[in-house]
Amino acid sequence: MGDPEKLLRHVGSYGSDSVVIDEPGGPREGRVLWTRGDVVYSLHLFFVWVRGSSWAHAIENLVATEAAEHHGSTTFARELAALKRAQTIILLVDDQTHRIWRGRHFTKMLRADLIAAGRNPDDIPVVFQINHPCQEGVPTTPASDIIPGLTWARCDHVEAFPKEKRGAKEALDRAIALYEEMRADHEAK
Repeated sequence: MGDPEKLLRHVGSYGSDSVVIDEPGGPREGRVLWTRGDVVYSLHLFFVWVRGSSWAHAIENLVATEAAEHHGSTTFARELAALKRAQTIILLVDDQTHRIWRGRHFTKMLRADLIAAGRNPDDIPVVFQINHPCQEGVPTTPASDIIPGLTWARCDHVEAFPKEKRGAKEALDRAIALYEEMRADHEAK
C-alpha cells in the first residue's frame, strides 16, 4: 500500500541521518538512525510488496519464488533476499470494509514468502499497522473488528491515520520493541 519512496521518506523523517537509496524503478530501501530511549539503532528498511497483489490489483496466490519465475523480475529476488535477513516486519493493512479480507490474505502470503525464504515465520515478530485512510480520524471499520483476523506467533497491532501522519513511528517503535522482547526471551532460555 502506498508509494515506497513516500513511505521511506516519512519514516526517515522521524529518525536522524536518514537516506533513501535511489535505484532504477524507484527507491525501495533506505537507512535511518532511530532513537528509542537511550539506544540508537542503525536500521535498514526495505519496502516489500506482499505477494498477492499486482499492479492491476488482482489477487494472485504466488509465493515469492513462484512470483520471481512468473514475472522474470529481479525485484522479487531482492525482496526474497530482504525477507531472508528481516529481523522484524510491519505489515500494512487497510480498514476499508471491502479490503479487510486482503489483510488476512496478505498475512498468509507473508507467511508463505518467509517459508520460501527459508525462514520460520514464528521467529520473526510482526506489527500489523492498521491504516485508517479516512478523514478526521474516524475509522471505516473499527480495529476491534479487524484484529481477530490478523494473528502471528509474536505480534501487535497499531492503528495509523496516514492523512494525519500518525502511526508509522509508533509501528516501527513497537516492531523494535517486539524484536527486543523476543531476543531477551531467547537469551533467558
